[in-house]
Amino acid sequence: MTSPLDKLQPGAARDASSRAEAPQRAHVQTLGKNLVSQLFMVLRTVRLHDKHNKSVLVATEHLKDTLNTIIGATGEVRLEFVEDQAYLSDQRVRVDYTGQENVKELAAEFNKRGLGGFTFKRSVTTPSLTELLVAFNDAADQADSAKFMRDRLADLHDLAVEMLGRRKFADDKSTVPEIKVDPRLLALQTYAKAVIAVKRFVAELVTPELGKGGMRLKLVRIVQDLVDLSDERANLLLKLVAIKDSNDYQFNHAVNVGVLAIAVGRAIGLSRDDLVDLGMAGLMADLGFAVVDTDLAEKSGTLDDDELEKLHEATIAAVRVLLGKGALTRGAMRRLIVAFQHHIHCDLKGGYPQLERPRPLHLFSRIVAICDNYDALTTNRPWREGFSPDEALKILAQGAGAKFDALLVRIFINLLGLYPIGTVVKLSNGEVGVVYHTTDDPARFDRPFVRVLRNANGQPVERTMIRDLAEQSGGSYKYSIAQTLDQAAVDNTARASLFNG
Repeated sequence: MTSPLDKLQPGAARDASSRAEAPQRAHVQTLGKNLVSQLFMVLRTVRLHDKHNKSVLVATEHLKDTLNTIIGATGEVRLEFVEDQAYLSDQRVRVDYTGQENVKELAAEFNKRGLGGFTFKRSVTTPSLTELLVAFNDAADQADSAKFMRDRLADLHDLAVEMLGRRKFADDKSTVPEIKVDPRLLALQTYAKAVIAVKRFVAELVTPELGKGGMRLKLVRIVQDLVDLSDERANLLLKLVAIKDSNDYQFNHAVNVGVLAIAVGRAIGLSRDDLVDLGMAGLMADLGFAVVDTDLAEKSGTLDDDELEKLHEATIAAVRVLLGKGALTRGAMRRLIVAFQHHIHCDLKGGYPQLERPRPLHLFSRIVAICDNYDALTTNRPWREGFSPDEALKILAQGAGAKFDALLVRIFINLLGLYPIGTVVKLSNGEVGVVYHTTDDPARFDRPFVRVLRNANGQPVERTMIRDLAEQSGGSYKYSIAQTLDQAAVDNTARASLFNG
């Protein structure tokens, strides 16, 4: 059956190409986010003011315009809240952290009235919509809110609206089989796909005859998947970055920078479209090194002036790579800017390339610079061992204000915690493990969850054992971090256990 969403763009069809569907999905997301935001604001305003108050009238007018825009495109508006998620005509409305709080509150308000959402069948007017909102507000104080709403709606003859009942995902299990997807497996698969796609993209850059192109679009789709993961399982993204593979450094580094950039962008409240652009910019920022001689890129020791110049030219090469033959869309322009700027110091006094007329760096460039350095610092390179994650954060903090944006460094450290996921630690009881989970609670920045890998005698631990370092006994903490260890203290197979248990 054709979805009403197919009508959001004239001529859109169910079998339209992904290229055509992408702007359609983005349009739906924009409409859905506007609808949720405006509904939240107007219901809060109705609770505070009389229906004739100017604030109520203005907020209702905005909501009416959004409703009628959607109705004009699809024929109806069906907004539904299912388990603290909002759906516009069966497509989930993806919102940032603040928006998610609004969604939760709206879901709670509908649930309080025994309702799950509403469907508008035709265009609405401001007076009739105002009466509906007032009735919805008044229903909160009624013994049978749902019946109260039905009775009030019966009096609104010019408003074609249906109140929806509450439901849960796959609540009709006799006809709809429940499909469970392990989020950890999904995260690993998405990460692996990203690495493979970057390899193929680079191969096509170096040897165009190997493929017919199209990898850039595939990368966009994968980055969209990573953004979706960041909405629901932010810690999984950070676990992905903790699993290092120095053998494929160039490709893993590209994906890690993209993943970290998405996590930072999410933390500062960027929109989904901006997160996709930022993720792509981070992922592609250093791909100009694909055309640099491998021996030079991996050389240990001090580089001479000619070698440094060749590496600096890689920045220009990256811009040429990203420019390609495609159209200069907003996303493409952002990728070009980041590729050019992210090695320039935040104070514009160092890094490369040197600028004759320095200008403030783009937000995305400042974010990618931090993510790029963090991943490079925590990875083994031919000329040095990788730093532990907490050591890398200290290095970033030392460069804050000059090399890196000081506020973004603080946000980055808050995001990862004092002991980022993947940090190898020795506990106060002698056990060795890796930081398994962190939270955004400042009181717990130094007390993460640790997965134990070796007992106090140095013997491997076979069963899953997670230590909550915030756990107390007799008024004191049961476990603490005695010291951080070199990354080499556990192999990558052990670090992959972050995805087990």
